Amino acid sequence: MSKNTGSGVFGLSIDLQEGSASSLQAELRQLLKTLQRVQIPATFSTPSPGRDGLVERLRAESLRHEHAILADSSWIGPSVGRTQFSRELARRVEIAKAQRASFHTIAVTDTELTANLDLLVKHRISVVRSPMNTGFHPQSLRFGVWQAPVSFTLPSKGGWQFGGTEWAIKRALSRASRLHGLVHLVVQLETLKDQTEVASLERILTTVQRRRSKGLIAAVTMQGLVARLAPQRQAVSARSVLRVA
Repeated sequence: MSKNTGSGVFGLSIDLQEGSASSLQAELRQLLKTLQRVQIPATFSTPSPGRDGLVERLRAESLRHEHAILADSSWIGPSVGRTQFSRELARRVEIAKAQRASFHTIAVTDTELTANLDLLVKHRISVVRSPMNTGFHPQSLRFGVWQAPVSFTLPSKGGWQFGGTEWAIKRALSRASRLHGLVHLVVQLETLKDQTEVASLERILTTVQRRRSKGLIAAVTMQGLVARLAPQRQAVSARSVLRVA
């Protein structure tokens, strides 16, 4: 990310599996209360947008959370044809529209999405998240679509033995502040049935809150991330044209 952002960036994504919005109401309620306290918006991904009650639940919040589509290899990725992908994507978007919900992010759980990106643009989706793309640097794909990397997950899938995930995230936040980079944490809502994980997430979010108050970190949704990245991309393209000229 460019130094023009003025600070590092923290993004929080919450994944809900089928039925989680109903079966994990207590966990969702506690999470939303925590996010309200620290004033950190999140991107909530669900496989059934507009049909599981999550749209209405988030609409009642004063924080501007983002809705996203949670996808898997049954209808997305290299093994799925363009026609099937187009049909399944359109069906989900239309159901969401019926609930007056809009989506700009698609989160893939078990494959990658690098083809047929023009179909995303048709539905105004500009962010792709995939477990195949990890790290701290967003990538510009095609047609104005961005790939948002996964930096950390809860539960942790990485090898952060020394100091644990919290220690690694704090170091990454410090690096992001110096280098104007991204730290993207993806949390499975089901994980928050474990109060140890709840406490860990709350400590992480409190750290982000403190650093944001010092102007070191900005907390954004995935849509907010693109809003910061797109002008930088345009500026780079303009400079490239000027050099050619």
